[in-house]
Amino acid sequence: MHIAEIGTGTRRRAPLPDGPIAEALTSADTSDRLAVVHVELPAGGSMLEHDHGASEIVLIPLSGTVELCQEGKNRTLSAGSTAHIATGERVSLNNPGAEPASLIVVASPPEFAGRLASWPVV
Repeated sequence: MHIAEIGTGTRRRAPLPDGPIAEALTSADTSDRLAVVHVELPAGGSMLEHDHGASEIVLIPLSGTVELCQEGKNRTLSAGSTAHIATGERVSLNNPGAEPASLIVVASPPEFAGRLASWPVV
């Protein structure tokens, strides 16, 4: 069993202005099948269009609002909703709110979460 608490791990910021801050809640030592990451997107912040490599992604908003854009279509996510992003789909994220948005990201397989290790430590 592995138990993690948000805010106790290494936090990394995407190398772009107002980019998200990510904290891995699991590691390769925890599972070779999936990764769990807490992401905080600052108010007005965004994540440019990207894909997740070989990983499928499930986004689970905890607080705040996030706009998920895929192929020109915007979808608003907030607590109580989820989004599944298939392998190969390109998406962008935007926080239109005045408060940070908090999300749990589940990646399977966990390769996408490995990319976050290259982000600078906050």
